Amino acid sequence: MHRKNIFVRFVATLARKFRVLQEVWILPWWGSGGLAAVPLWTLDTLVLIVKLCSTCTVAFGRIFVPVAMKSLHGETVLVTGAGHGIGRELAIQFAELGATVICWDNDSRRNNAVVDEIRLKDGESYGYTIDVTAREQVAATALRMRRQLSDVTMVVSNAGILSCAPISHLRQEAILKLIETNLLSHFWVIQAFLPSMIDRRHGHIVAINSSAGIMPCADMIPYCAAKFGLKGLMDSLTEELRLDTWTKNIQTTSVYLGTVATGMYPMPTHRFTSWYTEISAKQAAKTIIEGVRKNHRNISIPSFMKFLIDLNNLMPYKIRVILTDFFNIHHRGWFCFC
Repeated sequence: MHRKNIFVRFVATLARKFRVLQEVWILPWWGSGGLAAVPLWTLDTLVLIVKLCSTCTVAFGRIFVPVAMKSLHGETVLVTGAGHGIGRELAIQFAELGATVICWDNDSRRNNAVVDEIRLKDGESYGYTIDVTAREQVAATALRMRRQLSDVTMVVSNAGILSCAPISHLRQEAILKLIETNLLSHFWVIQAFLPSMIDRRHGHIVAINSSAGIMPCADMIPYCAAKFGLKGLMDSLTEELRLDTWTKNIQTTSVYLGTVATGMYPMPTHRFTSWYTEISAKQAAKTIIEGVRKNHRNISIPSFMKFLIDLNNLMPYKIRVILTDFFNIHHRGWFCFC
């Protein structure tokens, strides 16, 4: 289990004790408002400065002393969408690191092939054919796994589908399927396994997102809507777990993928394909697992993508679309002017 830096824990303990002192003694004595609030503001500001300085100090120290990667031996890892692409590579690489891997996929042939491949390498793996969009099926399978195997300690919610077409060309059934697979299924999986993690005070939830979850894309409206929703789900879940002392040891990780050679995404056509085009699913899985073992909140592939998108989103709309059109030279927006 990940241990926090002693200094950071000390500061957090002082902050909690100060809050108790403030609520029990200071507020009743000084009241709240006007000049009576000056001592409270002073102490709150002091705590703020100490917490900021300690966080920056630890971050600077991490440059010279990187975070040690946690062991996966003894972990039970569930991977949804494990039959192909990144899900397959994640399942195989988790097993190679000593984890017990449970593979979920709606394609039984591919799913069983992954389980067999892991077992041939002396890994421990189990497979279940399941539709993650069916809430009752997810809950029933989770209960059966808990009785037959053991509690899942890490969930990698990876299942997803993609359809590229203008929204007027999409049937209602296709839109519903996109939303169910890329967003609602993550709710059902998390709800099925989070309670046992809370009981054990140990767990890790990983959601495989996309660059479409942090920037808008034409001809992918339902997919973007679902991925933006997944970002909101994971960010809110992280905050909810952070604010509860009982769940502070349950980690969350959001993975934002650029273009990965899985056959699911169209080939990149941006201006800088000579610098960055596609990476293999095997390399993407390796990067994801390294980040998960370091308890990173966010993983971006390539590493600079999320930073550039966040920076771009700070700009005014017209400047943002001009830069986007410049980057996507073959996009039809290149011939438009704001």
